[in-house]
Amino acid sequence: MNSVQNDSQHLMPQETEDQQKDRALVQSKKSLASRMRKALMGMIALVLFAFFVLLTGWVMFTGYVLMASESEPEASDAIVVVTGGAGRLERAIELLRENKGKKLLISGVHYQNSDHTLIARFDLSEKEINCCVDIDREALNTVANATQTALWADRNNFSSLIIVTSAYHMPRTMLEMRRAAPHITFHGDVVAVPNPESWLVRLTDWNNLTLLSKEYGKLLAAIVHGTTERLLSKRTHQHL
Repeated sequence: MNSVQNDSQHLMPQETEDQQKDRALVQSKKSLASRMRKALMGMIALVLFAFFVLLTGWVMFTGYVLMASESEPEASDAIVVVTGGAGRLERAIELLRENKGKKLLISGVHYQNSDHTLIARFDLSEKEINCCVDIDREALNTVANATQTALWADRNNFSSLIIVTSAYHMPRTMLEMRRAAPHITFHGDVVAVPNPESWLVRLTDWNNLTLLSKEYGKLLAAIVHGTTERLLSKRTHQHL
């Protein structure tokens, strides 16, 4: 039996060195192609997963904006309104007159708007302006709003604040406020859309979709920026 096997082995053609190299090259190419396919499939799966997460977040953010409603906040030391949207100043002044806070900071007022402009537009008296209303003209964006708010609160020894802004702007505003002043307690007061059903209709409008998408993108950027800062700070402390 062994002699038969030996004879058959002798009869099989032996591979030349070049043939062995060619076969090894083919196998190597097949292996490389297989790894590339797996890597490509992994990248596609990762992209689809990231897209799903971002889309889910956008839907949740949009749902929050659509369903947000004004509620009576608990009284705090003071009130801060971030300018830039309809109804914000009116709501903040209403809270001030309801004694929800001792003072009001209007953050992000354009330099061309004088105290007299505010008095005329929002029916504020000079007495209210002098005793209870402070105006911040330094802040040009949400991060600066938070920074100026933190400085103002520290100067006045305030430990709790009501933040007034629009629903689409509230998540990012509260994120920046807490980052700038973690020692202060913040209560959000949303200036909601007067008629929620109108948002469902206007959601098909390109301008509204653009606004929501931009604000969602800014919120994601703020989250990433804050996370990166914390990681870098933690790494720095570990090396010290």
